[in-house]
Amino acid sequence: MLRLLINTCVWLDMAKDYRHQPTLAALEGMIKSHDVRLILPRQAVDEFARNKERIIRESGKSLSSTFKRVKEAVRQFGKEEGVKETLATLDDIDHRITILGEAVNGSIERIERLFAAASVIETSDGVKPRAARPTTGTRTASATPS
Repeated sequence: MLRLLINTCVWLDMAKDYRHQPTLAALEGMIKSHDVRLILPRQAVDEFARNKERIIRESGKSLSSTFKRVKEAVRQFGKEEGVKETLATLDDIDHRITILGEAVNGSIERIERLFAAASVIETSDGVKPRAARPTTGTRTASATPS
């Protein structure tokens, strides 16, 4: 069985980006089949809990504000014959942003279920100084999908 420890920033990236749904599904499957056991430092649990509301808030906010600016540019600079259709399409896409926010909520719920089933390791005073020391030759993996 593989023991897997995933950094907090990776969990937050997976929560806020719907493209990580397949990654979460794969992780859930490997845990369910007992191929992987998730090890979770208490700090990761606490940091995720502190940041999840911000992730939910920001997930639709930035896209929605971008669409508002794009729609204003279409109104101001678009050719008359295509403005209505373009704005209707943009409104539809803007509406789908709400669905994206729901996907973020779903991802957060899935991650919290994984956390609940994980082995949480409490942070001891002895570990903190070692964790703060720089290391050499350490490799990290990115969770950003291609």
